[in-house]
Amino acid sequence: MSTTSSVTTSSSLDAYGNTVTSAVSNDQLESSDFITLMLTQLKLQDPTSAVDSSTMLDTQLQLSNLEASTATVEAMEALQSTFEQSALSSSASLIGTIVENGDTDDEGNNKQYKISSVSMNDGEISLTAYELTGYYDVYYFDEVSSGSDVIDSTNEDSSMTLTNSDGNSYSFSTYNKTYDELAAEISETSGITSSVVQNSSGNYQLVVSISNGSSSLSQNNLALAYSEDTATAYGSEAKTISYNNITKIY
Repeated sequence: MSTTSSVTTSSSLDAYGNTVTSAVSNDQLESSDFITLMLTQLKLQDPTSAVDSSTMLDTQLQLSNLEASTATVEAMEALQSTFEQSALSSSASLIGTIVENGDTDDEGNNKQYKISSVSMNDGEISLTAYELTGYYDVYYFDEVSSGSDVIDSTNEDSSMTLTNSDGNSYSFSTYNKTYDELAAEISETSGITSSVVQNSSGNYQLVVSISNGSSSLSQNNLALAYSEDTATAYGSEAKTISYNNITKIY
């Protein structure tokens, strides 16, 4: 038994006492190994029954073509793997963004989703997302010691007016009302919610939230300090979206 480039061969004697190769045990036979085997076979062949050299050369050519095809397949697989990793890395930039994928609600409006994660399965990128259910304007009033504090006890006509995105205005008297009372009254209005919440410092703040955004707040004979922010609400159920179906990115 002998070894050529990690290819193990077994030899035996033919009917004339010549040593011939009887088996090859490795699948990684290369062109150089084949030439070595061919020369060895020519050297040890029976002079009365010579080996057909053209057949051996055809076999070598087929082996060379097989090696070239195998190398091409391996290169394509490596290229595909690189492309998939690059695509996954690029799609990761969508995490935290708002997208549309062509889905519409009952009124024909495009649904919007916030992307929370991306993944790849069998070469296809999928996005895990949560449907956006609403926009809100949020007003945070300066903190007070308690929700039972009276807002204004001096101006009988003091009031606060909230206007929503449809242009509808709602006025609320603040005279001799506590923050808790005002919050409860405001929350009775459709599309507007309010509450008095305790902050990290232990004090309390009146918070007013108006759906759909594009709202405004005005005061009459009142000067409550406040800050304004925007917020979004999302559904609690995750949805899987195909990366190829994304139609718009915000």
